Amino acid sequence: MDNLNELIIFLAVSYLIGSIPTAFLFGKILKNVDIRKEGSGNIGASNAFRVLGAKIGVLVMIFDIFKGFSPLYLAKVKMTPCARFEMYLLIIGLAAVLGHMFPLFLKFKGGKGVATTAGVFLALAPKATGLCILMWFLLVAISKMASVGSLAAAAALPFAVYYIEGASLFLTSVSAVIGLLVIIMHRKNIKNLIAGTELKINSKIK
Repeated sequence: MDNLNELIIFLAVSYLIGSIPTAFLFGKILKNVDIRKEGSGNIGASNAFRVLGAKIGVLVMIFDIFKGFSPLYLAKVKMTPCARFEMYLLIIGLAAVLGHMFPLFLKFKGGKGVATTAGVFLALAPKATGLCILMWFLLVAISKMASVGSLAAAAALPFAVYYIEGASLFLTSVSAVIGLLVIIMHRKNIKNLIAGTELKINSKIK
């Protein structure tokens, strides 16, 4: 029962941390801009780069990664170890990602979860996640499109977790589900990529 109570508490904390609308807050506080009404309308780091500039975009990305990393770190340190410990950690991480995608503070209309997912797996599988982050940066640098890097990193995540980390089938399966969820959240971007209308990360905002 103690483990279950701890899990419930950490799930709530993780979801609330994930729900913090970083790009929205930075836009309002620093630029007096509602990022939901600019660029792609997304509150993720890629639109923050586009609308708020590179410096604020980097800060948004760091904070969004931290939103995924911090609940997992706290849980690993504070929760009582048990037979289901790995499963509990993954569920807590998923709560942070869902918080970013469906934030309580913005009527459940959030970002696509890429940076927050990176934070979760940075705590669980640092080598695999590091490779996916590097892939993201390289593809974005080449294509100038955040969605290209995000889709590739999400697709590569379960393979990197399994082959580089030698992770359990359970962790690999969950990474595949989260990667698929990120890809589904990018369905509009996929249509835009096919149509050749996807916004670049350095697109000018009119």
